[in-house]
Amino acid sequence: MGEHARWGCMVSNAHAGAENGDLEVRALLDRHHRELRDALRAALVTAQGRGQLSAGTDTDAAAELLALVAYGVNLRSRAGADSEALHATVNAALRAFGGRIGV
Repeated sequence: MGEHARWGCMVSNAHAGAENGDLEVRALLDRHHRELRDALRAALVTAQGRGQLSAGTDTDAAAELLALVAYGVNLRSRAGADSEALHATVNAALRAFGGRIGV
């Protein structure tokens, strides 16, 4: 596990928990999601500029997909999922638009 491996658990749990009904918490969760999605989109735009994504990749939709995958990875990781299996899942999502990560 890396230094930041458990950071997403609180956010993922808050999205699924009763606390997301609180307006302040909901606003914080929405802001976190936008920032995560925007960071992923920036990385995808860079990859697209380098020819590392399939032509016509919708970077907005791909960033949203990766943000949702990140939440799932956080939850599965917390439940003890194998890191190699999680990497394979992320790579499968990335391959959908021509990218990949190393293990």
